[in-house]
Amino acid sequence: AGDFLLARASIGLARLRDTDVIEMLSTVIEHLVEGEIMQMKAPNAEDAASFEYYLRKTFLKTASLISLSSRASAMLENHRPEIADIAFAYGKHLGLAYQIVDDVLDYTSSSSVLGKPALADLELGIATAPVLFAMEEFPELRDMAIRKFTKDGDVERAHELVTKSHGIARAQLLAASHCQKAAESIMQLPHSPARDALVDLTTMALLRDK
Repeated sequence: AGDFLLARASIGLARLRDTDVIEMLSTVIEHLVEGEIMQMKAPNAEDAASFEYYLRKTFLKTASLISLSSRASAMLENHRPEIADIAFAYGKHLGLAYQIVDDVLDYTSSSSVLGKPALADLELGIATAPVLFAMEEFPELRDMAIRKFTKDGDVERAHELVTKSHGIARAQLLAASHCQKAAESIMQLPHSPARDALVDLTTMALLRDK
C-alpha cells in the first residue's frame, strides 16, 4: 500500500511541471531514507545520548515532509520567498512537535489507543526524547541505548527509569516549545481563517492522545 501511494504521489508531483517544487519534494524521499538509516544503525556512545542526533533524525523522518510540503505550497501559489520561509519554519516546528508527542505517547498511552504496541520504540532499540532526558538522571540508560536495549531486562528497566525520571514531562515541554515556535511563525502572516486553522493545528498536534 505504501509503495502504491508513493507511486501515485510521484505521478501527481510530475504533473505539477514545476521543477523547483519537484526537486524539493523529491528531497523528502531522500530524507526519509536517510532518517531510517540513522534510526536503524547502531549508535556510537556520543550519538546514543545526543539530542542533536535525535532531532536531526526526527527532522529527516517527519519534519522534512511537513516543512518542505509547506514551502512547496507557498511556492506554487507564487508567494514571495519570505512567505515560503515562514511556511517552512511552521512545518519544521510542527513536524518536530508531532514526532516528539508521538515519542511521549509510546510511554503514556495504551496499545489499544495507539493502535500499535506500547513501548514499541524501546522494543525496536530506539532512544527517543523521554529516554534522552532521563539519561541525565539515570546515566545507566546510556549503555542500554548504545546496545539498543537488546539485553534481557533492558526494555523493562529503561521503562522503569524513564517513568521515575522527569523525561516524559521534559519531552512534553520540548514539544510544546516547538508548537509555540510553529504558531509564532505562521502568525507573521495576515489574519485569515486559514492562518487561524494552522495555529489551531499546533494545539491539536500537542494535545492528541493517539
